[in-house]
Amino acid sequence: PTAAGAAAAAAIDKRAKKPRKKAVTAKSLGLTKDEFESIKAAPIKRTLKDIVKKLAKQVDEDWHDGYEDQAETKGEWFEAIQEPLQAVLDIGVGKKTALLQCNEVLKIVSDSFYDLLACPCRCDTKDELDEMDSSFELQLPWGETDYTATSGYQQDVWSYVWVALLRVHSNLDNVDEGLLLQCIKDAHDNMSGARMIKLPGYLYDQSDELYDIDTYEQRDGKNTPSGTKLAHYVNDRASEWKSLPTTKKVHRMRRAIDRRFDGTPERRTRDYHLHDSDDDDSYGRGYGYGGGGYGRAQRDCIIS
Repeated sequence: PTAAGAAAAAAIDKRAKKPRKKAVTAKSLGLTKDEFESIKAAPIKRTLKDIVKKLAKQVDEDWHDGYEDQAETKGEWFEAIQEPLQAVLDIGVGKKTALLQCNEVLKIVSDSFYDLLACPCRCDTKDELDEMDSSFELQLPWGETDYTATSGYQQDVWSYVWVALLRVHSNLDNVDEGLLLQCIKDAHDNMSGARMIKLPGYLYDQSDELYDIDTYEQRDGKNTPSGTKLAHYVNDRASEWKSLPTTKKVHRMRRAIDRRFDGTPERRTRDYHLHDSDDDDSYGRGYGYGGGGYGRAQRDCIIS
């Protein structure tokens, strides 16, 4: 055979010998079909994305007067993150499996929040979540206490779950260290806005009489997974995980139009343009009195 033919044959042989990537199934992770479905990324991403799209549509249709509907949608988003976070606690923490899949779920939840913030609502989204004071309970796989997730501390909610997930898998003898270090990098990048939790973090007990939501220095609750090995990975191997690529997306603020004054006439929420007889209408963009809109900056919620 010619040299070219021999090289081609060797390449084919090399591909043939390359082991196939093992498919991840419910059985391979030791899960039931329903458990496996609960940590699938696509349905969770679609559910949260639909809520963000709903908010963006509300802002586009009526930025000024639609603030009440927008607030309801923000509350809907907060309620929607309960189920995926509980699935991570049940499976990634409780059953000590599916680190990759659970890490992806947490990334989706965090990314959805920043996508939500990119909707230029009349009322600041973080402020509204804080003021609505919504909450839900997460059942923790250890102890008898639950974790009360509050809308004002939304970033701490998934950060708490992330710390629990990383602790459990850091303690496993057979953990894929490469994957674990990337998960630590992901957690670090997505915890940047949390008020109370920074890696390696605490799994505090909210029923502890010494617990104080305004105190950043917390302590672990009873029966929590040990954080010693996670602290080792976070602190002693920081140069390794910090050098890994970030997977956190950047969401640019969407454009907003104040349809009282701007946008096409048929979509206006006021009829100012019908009563403006001035020939020089450059301030109102040719459609009547106005000016505003088309901005990217977040507005303060000043209702008038």
